[in-house]
Amino acid sequence: MRFSVVMVNYDSWPLTLRCVESLHGTGYESFEVVVVDNDQREPPELDGRVRLIRNPQNAGFARACNQGIGASEGELVVLVNPDVLVESGFFESLERFFGEDPGAGIAGPRVVDEDGGLQLSARRELGPVSGLLSRTSLLTRLFPGSAAVEHMFPATAAIRTGEPTKVDWVSGACMAVRRRALDDLRGLDERFFMYFEDADLCRRARDAGWLVYYLPRVPVSHSAGGSSKSRLRATWTLHRSAFLYHRKHDPHGPLGLYSAVVLLGLAARALTKLAASLLSAISRQLSARRS
Repeated sequence: MRFSVVMVNYDSWPLTLRCVESLHGTGYESFEVVVVDNDQREPPELDGRVRLIRNPQNAGFARACNQGIGASEGELVVLVNPDVLVESGFFESLERFFGEDPGAGIAGPRVVDEDGGLQLSARRELGPVSGLLSRTSLLTRLFPGSAAVEHMFPATAAIRTGEPTKVDWVSGACMAVRRRALDDLRGLDERFFMYFEDADLCRRARDAGWLVYYLPRVPVSHSAGGSSKSRLRATWTLHRSAFLYHRKHDPHGPLGLYSAVVLLGLAARALTKLAASLLSAISRQLSARRS
């Protein structure tokens, strides 16, 4: 078996089924699909080629991925979100790339939204300005072609060259990982319930000597947020995972002062985003009542 595709489902069966259909629609044959279900509701009838693992409760994304990886057999493991669609040639391109570069441990495709817009799915290591230049921050949206944004998100420059580009981190929405690298790293860190497990995996891979690449000529479509129903919970979990990532990989400073500053910054950012979401929801309700 050349590829194992591992997907985690939680309240997203329509998207999961659509993703599985796109995988089989590529015409490639040497792959298996393992779906790990974190939802307690009964699943729909599945294609006989799909292996289903059901958890009695939501085990979290990283742990569910590890379950799927452990139950799979492929030399290359593709971790993919249910809200992703792949195209013809997807598997062949990955197979060719990993065959040509034995040092490659992880590779991420070019991720675009449903309208074809580029998603900034490859980036440099996190630093002090990461909060200001996040993928969806105001500065990133206002100055998408700035040198600072292009440095932080090398996907923009890689699209122009069209060549595989070494990066620090690719999005877990869709990433291919060599089985030997996963064995070396012992899978994903299950302390990350959701979010930043991809950044952590890529960082540990680089520390272990594996290379991480962005592949601009391998496109996939991603409905960003399609498998995250609760914006409030997602915002909280995202910032909690960001702080866990800092505590695991970055210096804490004397008496933990640096960590305290990071914590305060993340808390302020999370509260700002939660307040904005709440105000937006209230505004939508008021508009609906007027109409």
